[in-house]
Amino acid sequence: MMKLNQTFAISGLCLALSIAGLSPAQAWAGERGHFRGVAVLNNTKFTEYKTPEGHPYKAAWSGEQEGLVFNDNKGEFLDKAHYIVQFVGDAGTVSGYCLKTFSMKNDRVFARCDWKGTDSGSGGTVTILGGTGRYAGIKGKGTFKFTPVSPVVNWDLLEIDYEIP
Repeated sequence: MMKLNQTFAISGLCLALSIAGLSPAQAWAGERGHFRGVAVLNNTKFTEYKTPEGHPYKAAWSGEQEGLVFNDNKGEFLDKAHYIVQFVGDAGTVSGYCLKTFSMKNDRVFARCDWKGTDSGSGGTVTILGGTGRYAGIKGKGTFKFTPVSPVVNWDLLEIDYEIP
């Protein structure tokens, strides 16, 4: 009898969510978390704009990288997300900013990063700007450490505290 009542209760909850226009994933709004993950990125585009001889900044860069990101804690958030990074930089200050897009099935998370060069690559801050689908209205902040592995392959270590409204 208990299993029958539990089945009716679960069915009733699903029906109520359906009538309200919510999926079970949307019903758990208010999620907060700490994401720690690693991404492997492949350089897909790179352009260098050289300045005239004698200019102290030497060049400006733009490019795009693409790959996958994995959640270190084996959680659902951003795990196995298709990851695109579009960046611009300044060779004179070895700094710049980038746009990060994480795509999972029908949902996306959009972020901006601000970076500075380091001895082993670059690093800086990440600010989540919003998202679509389940991640509509998401906000968050964190850090990243970008390390070139070869002329084509790179690692990106990410730590982000996020909140889904």
